Amino acid sequence: MRKFMAAPIAGLMVLAIAAPVLAAPNVSNTSGSGKSIYGEWSSEGTYGYVFLGEETGQGGFGDIYQESGAYVECDGALPPPDKGGVVPQDTTPGDGYYGFVGTRTYGWATDLHITLSKRLETGTATGTAELFTETVDECAGVYGGDPVSETVAINVTAKAAGPLASFKGSGSYKIPSEFNGHQSYRGTERQATGSVVAGSINASFTFGYMNQVSWSEHVNA
Repeated sequence: MRKFMAAPIAGLMVLAIAAPVLAAPNVSNTSGSGKSIYGEWSSEGTYGYVFLGEETGQGGFGDIYQESGAYVECDGALPPPDKGGVVPQDTTPGDGYYGFVGTRTYGWATDLHITLSKRLETGTATGTAELFTETVDECAGVYGGDPVSETVAINVTAKAAGPLASFKGSGSYKIPSEFNGHQSYRGTERQATGSVVAGSINASFTFGYMNQVSWSEHVNA
């Protein structure tokens, strides 16, 4: 069974907050929440993933990637000189060299909104994604670098595919008479099936999950 680790989207701000807060006396109590959907898919010649999140006060964000093609033997080819490009994969013990031939599409989501049911039975994410598609032929020395861009709608749906799991944790950072900070978080997560449609990308998940988390922080400096 595949395992995955949950973590609050904002991260645990144990050490990161210490230095800037020490600059001046401060007492604060803050809290927030976040939610996310992740999915990946693979079939012969195709692999991809999407990660989308939404956080209190920060809005939605995410990224998406898919490559379609194959690694083929480069007929009579020698590995190219190292000039910062991708070297075709040498996958044999002999003199044969293999390179990727196909397309790679990647991009980032904006104006994103995620909706999750209370117990993560279902989830949806909608927004806009800017995608870039590169044509790659490593055997011919074509490694992309001149992508075609497009702005598309992105739609993700997810459905529970496992039991609801919960997690929680806390952390602290203290300097006597100078700084005292406490953070805590709790949330739930669930493995999921689902699908994504974004421009030329139209795929069903082979693995995925939904996640929601809330956190609070007290700082006295």
